[in-house]
Amino acid sequence: MKIHYPLIMLFSLIVFSACKKKDAPLLTSVEGRWRLVKVDGCFSGQGAHITDKQELILQGREYRLFVDDKLIVTDTFHFEQTTTSFGKEWTLLLGKSPTYYVRFTSNAMFLENRNPDACSPTYAKVY
Repeated sequence: MKIHYPLIMLFSLIVFSACKKKDAPLLTSVEGRWRLVKVDGCFSGQGAHITDKQELILQGREYRLFVDDKLIVTDTFHFEQTTTSFGKEWTLLLGKSPTYYVRFTSNAMFLENRNPDACSPTYAKVY
């Protein structure tokens, strides 16, 4: 029986390239400093261009929003789990601001406003 080395190499390459990458570490706390990196949606559907440095600091049950290092608003926040047509989802309530649906990756917080004309910001964790 003849061994087909190129076929074995190709098979090995396919098998090992299909292996799952190591998962990113999970975010252990939402507390800390978050910087605005992207805005999607909005009235035009094109998102918005970020012209100012915007940071959100979450600490305890309080949030502070800074624009160009100037404090703009301080208020309370809390997370709440709700059941939607998509299943169970987390919402973020920021004081008197609209409610956002929130999801996290290893270092990003995506806030989604389900109003089609509203903007949905993405913040990156600042370490």
